Amino acid sequence: MMVKREEFLAVLNKESNQVVSWTMGFFDEKVAERLLGKECIFSDILPGDEFIYGASPRVDWEVKAYYAAKADMPAVPVGHGAGLAFGHGGPGEFAEKTELRTEEMRITRYETGVRKEVRYNPHFYHHYDYPLQDLADFVSFQLPNPDDPARYENLAAEIAYHKNHDLMTFTNLNGFFSGVHYFLYPYEKLLVDLLLEPQAVQRVIDTLGEYNLRLAEQLLKAGVDIICFCDDLGSGNSLLMSPELYRKYFRKWHGSLADLCHDYGGFLHMHSHGNINLIMKDLFDLGIDMLNPVDPSEGMEMKALIQEYGKKITFTGGINKFFYNWPREEQKEYLTRLFSTIKEGFFLMDSGGIPEGVQVDDWRYFQETKSSLKETYNR
Repeated sequence: MMVKREEFLAVLNKESNQVVSWTMGFFDEKVAERLLGKECIFSDILPGDEFIYGASPRVDWEVKAYYAAKADMPAVPVGHGAGLAFGHGGPGEFAEKTELRTEEMRITRYETGVRKEVRYNPHFYHHYDYPLQDLADFVSFQLPNPDDPARYENLAAEIAYHKNHDLMTFTNLNGFFSGVHYFLYPYEKLLVDLLLEPQAVQRVIDTLGEYNLRLAEQLLKAGVDIICFCDDLGSGNSLLMSPELYRKYFRKWHGSLADLCHDYGGFLHMHSHGNINLIMKDLFDLGIDMLNPVDPSEGMEMKALIQEYGKKITFTGGINKFFYNWPREEQKEYLTRLFSTIKEGFFLMDSGGIPEGVQVDDWRYFQETKSSLKETYNR
């Protein structure tokens, strides 16, 4: 059964000590179908052969709510293509279309021209054919029109449908760091050019930042409750850049997005892998509402973070990235420790989506263990 709006907002507003599950997503659509059942799989779970914008297909609105309930998500993903993975899909991300699909892999292309290859068993993906190989080329590069009404067609109706069923809604937005290295310019070059080409990098980031804010405002005008975005800023040990570089290039955009969400009565949910403790005070001051995945294997200890920053940030995560490789008894002990030692309410989320190695029995055990602990601890 889906979490109702009042229960969700009570945790978010620090009025409840409940532990609410939020599955980040699944490694791919095959994993989702195997664990949840074919009846939960919405028709736009994969990109079509053309760029498609706006709301999810009308026939999928109820399916997406059912998917969210079966997947243990406390909010419904809205917008065409949203749902399989946190932060991806929907009108707030560059649109994607399929160019090639086989049983072993698929290749898609985004509006910016970059391509993505996804392979199955084992799961692997990478971006290639970037539109920019030199930052000087950005002068002549054109982003899509973020104010095109076709991009948001029927989205307000989809959002209203779920709100009328007392459900929270979320959709996704390009990141500001990841939005560059996913869709515009290679990752390794970007990291180097943060230092070597500061003016050129600033131009790209600021242009994308303005674009993202215009997208976000349209999403908020349509009535969405939560905007989710991914900006992986850390490795397992430290930030990918110095705190000074974060503050120079990205801080203002994260803050502007948080302010915009709050102006419309919405919330901002940020994803960042890695040890980002050095900028936690920044995220606290900026007004980030929710932060995931808070992975202890990366030096992010949820209990300590809640004590330090929990007055404003609702932490979402807490599950070790190696969790699904552990024996079941170790999984149960770990979850029990979270329920018993963290007294404040929080959202329990996996570290990076449900991997392909998780079988139906494993998934069922995970769900049953969480339910049992909620009953035991009255949470």
